[in-house]
Order: sequence, then structure tokens, then C-alpha cells
Amino acid sequence: MQRRSFLTIAGGLLAAWAARALLPLRPALAVPFTRAQAWGPNPNVAFEWRYIAGRITAGADDYGFIVSFSRSALPGRTPELLVTRQPFGAGGTFVSASYPGTLAYDAPSATYTFQASGTPVGATMRLDSATQAYHLTVSSPELSLADVLLRTQGNLIAEGGDGLIDVGTIQGASVESDYYADWAVVEVSGVVRGRARVDMQGLRPQGLPTGVGGDYDHHWFAVTGTLATDSGPQPVWVSAWRIVAGGTFWNVTIALGANPWNVTSIGEAGSAAQPLTVAEQAWQPVVSISGTPVRYTGTAWHLAAGALQAGDLLDLTITVPAGQLVGSGRLVGGGVTSFLEEGVGVAAAGTVLGKPLSDVRLVVAESTAEFALQHVPLVRS
Repeated sequence: MQRRSFLTIAGGLLAAWAARALLPLRPALAVPFTRAQAWGPNPNVAFEWRYIAGRITAGADDYGFIVSFSRSALPGRTPELLVTRQPFGAGGTFVSASYPGTLAYDAPSATYTFQASGTPVGATMRLDSATQAYHLTVSSPELSLADVLLRTQGNLIAEGGDGLIDVGTIQGASVESDYYADWAVVEVSGVVRGRARVDMQGLRPQGLPTGVGGDYDHHWFAVTGTLATDSGPQPVWVSAWRIVAGGTFWNVTIALGANPWNVTSIGEAGSAAQPLTVAEQAWQPVVSISGTPVRYTGTAWHLAAGALQAGDLLDLTITVPAGQLVGSGRLVGGGVTSFLEEGVGVAAAGTVLGKPLSDVRLVVAESTAEFALQHVPLVRS
């Protein structure tokens, strides 16, 4: 099961959840989780994942990747491993696979180990408590990495300020999330080869679903590059997400500098001159369920948000190569395999905190926001 595939997990997950008692809820924390607390399995969520998106550049080899473990607290739900690889050179082809299997966690070493069912595919993710760095190993036809080091930059980011956020309404039930993240420098054999984003997130419905569903649209973006500041060029790390489902929920987090860094974070609960807007600039078709119209999702988006005035937080256009659609027919049936966009790219232009963005190292774009043909402006006109 892929990260944040809300539309596909909603029906089965919430129906099964309604048939049993709710797990104990984690109260809002006065102090956010430590990195070790956020990394370990969370017993108070219905569904969670550990997700890494990054880019590795070594000579002529330049590619983006996503590796994600997911698990459900409900019995009978098989953990899954998602692996994708997007080459950035000429003629490169996107590859993706989702593997069911077993997922184990060893608390003393803070290590997740995944073994695919019926194949030698496997992966591990480990948090080194001494260095506060992550280690990633993957063995699959799509991606092969041997003990790649993800050296964390700055402090763990608690999304929404305390790591507890609202993520909308699914099947009539309000859903909240524990959400923490890290930015990291990617090191291969001791040499810096790129940057990465590490996410730790879990979902839990609040109350029982009514069965009344609605459209669920979400966008999530991550960008890292360089900003010109009064003290010289500094690395900048940006994440922004927007969800529309029973309300509009959004957040922008900007980290500037190195250790220690300055972090700016604002969302729908704060006072913003311009709430985050996301507008598609280019489109691609999404595989449709039989009998439904062809639908589209984005390959380029314009993001804008302002704290004191429009655009003073973000005014960016982000682009990823088309075709990075992932899925699992086991989730929705009917053989549908491409419904969720998990895109990695290297193109972003505009301003962050009012300063021009340059030297873009990594772009990640995830979307479940789909729209029918008549919503494409060129067609409508």
C-alpha cells in the first residue's frame, strides 16, 4: 500500500475500523516526539508508513527514488514495500513496483526489515541512535542500494507544530495524523551524492464513519535548493501540502541554513495573508477504472503562500517528469495499477521567503488530485 493513498484505503480501512473498538488516542503533546519516538512503530494509528524520497548523482548516473514501508494495525492487512526509480538522463524510464510481504521492527537497533513474499526482494531502514542518521538498503529489480547513509540536517520537523495534524474527512469520519519528517544529505561510500526527505506518518479516524463519502484531493511537495541571503548562499529545504476533504487543510515548512537552521512553519490554524494555493500548469492522464471517463493529474504546479503578503512564503513552479504513477491492484480491484502520483524531479523556479531559488537538488511531488477532461482549461475553452 502506498503512502497517503487515502482514496484507496478509505472504504476498506474505515469499514474494518468501525467493526472494532478504536485504539487509544494519543493526546496532543506539549513537547513533540523525539526522532527515536517518531521512527518506531506507532500502536495508536490504523495505518502508517516510513517513507524516503531522494536523489543520487554519481558521475553519469543521476536518478530519483522512493522507498516506502507501509503497515496496517488491522488483522489480515499485509505490509507492503513500494520502490520507484526515475532516471534524469536522456532516455531514462520510470520503474515502480509494490511488493507484499512481512515487515519486522527490531527496537534495540531501531531497524525495519522487509522481506517480499515469494521473491528475494527486501529492504531495511535503520535509525542510528548515536549519529541520528538513517541507513537504507534495498535489493529489488527497480533499485539496488547498499547501506546508503542519510545524514539528518537540523532538528526533526513536527508538522503542524506538534506533529498532530488534521487530514480531512474520509467516508464521513474525520481523520487525524501523527506526522514527523527529516531532511537529509545522502552519502554513498562516504561521499555526498544527493539529498533526501524522510517521512514518518500514521493515520487514525476520529469516530466511526457514516459511509457518506466525497472527493478527497491532496497535494504534497518537497523541494531543496539554495537561497541568496544577506549572509551569503544558504541551503533551503521546503515542504508544502494541501488537502481538500471536508475542509481545507494546508501547511508550509521552510528550513534555512545548516545545523542549526531557522525554521518557518505556517498552516490553516495560523494567520496567513495567503493560504497555500496549488494550481496545475501541465497535465497527464491517469489510468481510469473501466467505464469511467479518462481523468488527469499534474506534472507541473504553481504553489503560492504568504504570511504577511501574497507570495512572501512561496511563489514556485514545480515540475516532475510524467509517468510516475504507482499503485496496487490488490487495493481497489479491477486490475487498476496506476492511480497515485509519486513524482521525483529536479525542476523548480521562483522564490522562497521572497528570495530567488537556485541550484535545485531535489523535487518531490505527490498527488491524488484528479480531474476530468472538461476541467482542463484548453479543452474547456
